[in-house]
Formats: sequence, C-alpha cells, structure tokens
Amino acid sequence: MRQYLYILGLMVMLSGIYTSCKTNTLDALHEDEVTARDKYVKDKNLADFKDVSGIYFKDSIKGTGDSIKSGYIVKLYFKITLLDGTVVFTTEDKYGHNYEEYTFYIDATSTTINQAYVQQIAGLHSGLKKMLVGGTAFMVIPSELAFKAVENSATIGVPRFSTLLATVYVKKAISPEEQAAQ
Repeated sequence: MRQYLYILGLMVMLSGIYTSCKTNTLDALHEDEVTARDKYVKDKNLADFKDVSGIYFKDSIKGTGDSIKSGYIVKLYFKITLLDGTVVFTTEDKYGHNYEEYTFYIDATSTTINQAYVQQIAGLHSGLKKMLVGGTAFMVIPSELAFKAVENSATIGVPRFSTLLATVYVKKAISPEEQAAQ
C-alpha cells in the first residue's frame, strides 16, 4: 500500500512539472492568430490603415451619404470570412448576389435587441461608425474585437482566436430621430 501511494504521489508531481513546462494552449493560439494576422496585413499592405480601436479599416468606395453614429440602425450587405477565406457570415447567395439587406444596430446592447452573432462583433460597430451611407469598406477585425477565445466552431464555424475579414456595403442608415418618427 505504501509503495502504491509513493507511485501515485510521484505521478502527481511529474504531471504538475509537465503541465507547468507546457506552453499555455490559449496563449499559443493567440500568438498564432497575431502572427497570421500580421502576415496578412503586411502581405496586403494594410499596416497604415490600423484604427485606434485595433481594426484595420480601408474604404473601398467612399460613401456620399450621412455618417453613421451610435444609435443608428443600418441596412447593409456584408461578407465576413476567416483569414483562410472560409465564409462564416454573409448576405450573399451562392451566386454572390445580395437580395435582402441585414439590419444592424450600432452600439445596441443585448438588452435592446436579440443579438445575432454578427451583431456581437465589436470591431464591426467601430468600422461602421467610420463609414458613410453608400460606401463599401474592408476591415480586418482581430479576435479581441470579435469572438475572442470563445469556441464557436461547432455552432457558427469560428474557431478560438480568429481574425475576421469583413467587406461591408452600407445601403441605408436610420437615425434615432427617424426611428422615433416611425
């Protein structure tokens, strides 16, 4: 019995040493994300487009309409992918056509609306507030402003620490005053 306890104690001690020497898996995943995102940004010459919020934002087509602010409801089309090109959210059909715009609530809290997954991407809120109605923009959204370390691959196909690439076209914006009048 004493020998059994000695072996068990030794195994516990060795497993503690092994796990303390092993790199934290979440830290390693985050480092991999940062490395891949930095390479993507460098390869696409986007380094000059980093916003103070942490996203990389580039107007593809500058809009000519109103600016978008907190509290607005925005009608938009979008395509959001992972760095490897895997589409995770889109308003496009299988032929690349947009027929029905998506309703997005700028800076709305989960108590205001029933938040869909796209609505939860903080970087998208930041990027949309930089746009004008009628514009198209491209955004590189780090995981810190998307889904962070949350494992969503089973439900929505977004693995932990995933940078998102978003192409967004803003069709219409409704101000809080217009919303109240409706």
